[in-house]
Amino acid sequence: MQHWDTVIEGLAPCYRAMALTMPILDAALADVSVSGLTDHVLRFLDALDIPRVIVGGNSLGGLVALMLAMAHRDRVSGLILSGSPGLPEPGEPHRLWGRPSREYVRQKMEEAVFDPSLIGEAWVESMREVMATPVSALRVLRFARDARRHDIEDGLGALAVPTLLIWGREDRITSPAIAERFKALIPDSQLTFLPRCGHTAMLERPVAFTEAAADWLEATRERRMRRIGALLSG
Repeated sequence: MQHWDTVIEGLAPCYRAMALTMPILDAALADVSVSGLTDHVLRFLDALDIPRVIVGGNSLGGLVALMLAMAHRDRVSGLILSGSPGLPEPGEPHRLWGRPSREYVRQKMEEAVFDPSLIGEAWVESMREVMATPVSALRVLRFARDARRHDIEDGLGALAVPTLLIWGREDRITSPAIAERFKALIPDSQLTFLPRCGHTAMLERPVAFTEAAADWLEATRERRMRRIGALLSG
């Protein structure tokens, strides 16, 4: 959740911006799947009596945002996606790690960023503890495998909400080619590439991310309001 702090603070003067921690490691969420996370977000919106939102996410969170928009179209008025899976892309299958070394964990974490200096020792140790704990590691693996199984290409053409794609130009997890495919498949979409940026754009380039989001939010305001009006009148 804290990875979104700068973006939330930047949008706060004009928007009610919130970040929701996904219960990936929380055993209270029994449905260890993308659908389970999507239902969790929906329950969160219901609990706060929020009828509709612009929903965004990075990586797995982006796929959850897409699934929410597809399954509950009356609740989503816009999408902001970054490094989202959902389209087929070759890569190594996910596997259990056993008891990973700090060096291995750091190596895997550095694959997600352009500037490795962002990966501090405390962060590495917290991730190593997750990966070395069998129950936690299994939950992460199950979420990762379920996300990889999702191919939502056929449903993207039916998305009827303005969509902003903010992608790291050097993303090695979900390549820029995937961003281009999302742009081609989602009817009302805009793609912004951030240079010198990897898979976690909101963390690596938070100011540029916030500026891109704020500009898009203002540019699409009328279109989003018209859609909400049509939903209410229908």
